[in-house]
Amino acid sequence: MIGWKLFIHSVNMVLHNIPQLLRIFLVPALIALAIAYLAIGGLLGDVGLQARGFDGDTFFSVLWRIVGLWLVIGLIGAWTVVAWHRYVLLEEHPQGWIPALHKAEMGNYILGLVKLFLIGTLFYSVLAFIGLAFVQSLGMVGLYLLLAAGALIAIFMFRFALVLPAAALGKPIGVSESSALTTGAFGTLFVLGVCLFGLQLVAELILFLVADAVLIAMVLDIAFSVVLAVLNISALTTLYGYYVEKRPI
Repeated sequence: MIGWKLFIHSVNMVLHNIPQLLRIFLVPALIALAIAYLAIGGLLGDVGLQARGFDGDTFFSVLWRIVGLWLVIGLIGAWTVVAWHRYVLLEEHPQGWIPALHKAEMGNYILGLVKLFLIGTLFYSVLAFIGLAFVQSLGMVGLYLLLAAGALIAIFMFRFALVLPAAALGKPIGVSESSALTTGAFGTLFVLGVCLFGLQLVAELILFLVADAVLIAMVLDIAFSVVLAVLNISALTTLYGYYVEKRPI
């Protein structure tokens, strides 16, 4: 089963490259955490904010700080993800603990994310409009159908996602080309998506079981979030290698 093989390949990609993974992600992640801590601390400790209360000017001040924070974190994320794709697919090994900065590729990667976001928003907006009628007429059955359709759209979006690793390599492709390269692959992508979702459920179950141990739960939550994020990125890398570069798995 190709979907299962792609999933195992993605897992092994992470497990077999932990030293390189740390060299690519650790320092930028610490930088992002420090920036987030300073930004949130600045908001909470803003004397002016406490004195004025939450008026209109304060709202926009807080909004712009939050938007700025997310933009910075997004740039740092693109920086590391591009470096990871390039390490796996181009064997561009990290030098030291600061990954190389590929500005053009980062820009194209972010542009690809925006395209996927807009496509996803369009699909889910149509689904919400149609699904509301299903729920009103069929009740719980309609709700289950709506959730199933949402899951299928999420898996279908994998067909467009090859634009991201392609952008990271400096070999951008369009959404239509990504879709053409994965023609007939829905079953494979479905299995891969189910495996990734199943792993997410396992992580959620573990967090539920240790919820009473707050410190342990917090540490595990951060660890699971990082591991699952890297695994999803590695799945995209694996898909690109398999469908575009025709690598064996």
